[in-house]
Amino acid sequence: MIKKQWVVYLIRCSDESLYCGITNNLRNRLAAHNSGKGAKYTRSRRPIELVGASFKMTKSDALKLEYRIKQVPASRKIFELIKGEDNVTINLKKNLQAVIRELNKIAKHVDRLIVALDKLAKPKAKTVKTKPAKKVTVTKPAAKNVAAKKPATAVDTVLNIINRSRKGADSAALMKKTGFNQKKIHNVVYKLKKQGKVKSVGNGVYLKG
Repeated sequence: MIKKQWVVYLIRCSDESLYCGITNNLRNRLAAHNSGKGAKYTRSRRPIELVGASFKMTKSDALKLEYRIKQVPASRKIFELIKGEDNVTINLKKNLQAVIRELNKIAKHVDRLIVALDKLAKPKAKTVKTKPAKKVTVTKPAAKNVAAKKPATAVDTVLNIINRSRKGADSAALMKKTGFNQKKIHNVVYKLKKQGKVKSVGNGVYLKG
């Protein structure tokens, strides 16, 4: 990076003439002029006083400005120095404005990149069309008209055995098949005979009535 540390200065000598030069240390240079160690022109024209100086610039720019000032008459030297300062200021402003424009372009580009990255990071949610749920008709099973079976009674049990016997069933056979005792068999047969459902065909043998 080029260091901008040179200035163009304008001094007034004791004979009212003007001298222009450049330096990278204005204080030491002015002291050298007043001590007689400066330029030959100012040695015999002391003391000198500073009229004006530019702000810091590169040595190349300082030499160019010094040359322009030395080409104009004394009445325009101060104006040329100020003009030179103004030109440098204008150039600096133009450069700064150009830099600002470039920075704004970069900032806009960065913003667009950020938006694009956000879109990539957040995938679009797919809209899934949901079909309306079908109404399911639940049909209740038809009630079965089945009469609950009643447990067989002793009368039914004995009657069934007698009805299935073609030759008849005696008390001993009935007791064996039912597990009832003789008294219970006797009572059941008595009821069935009264109802006319069985009949006696011999000593203790019974048939369907």
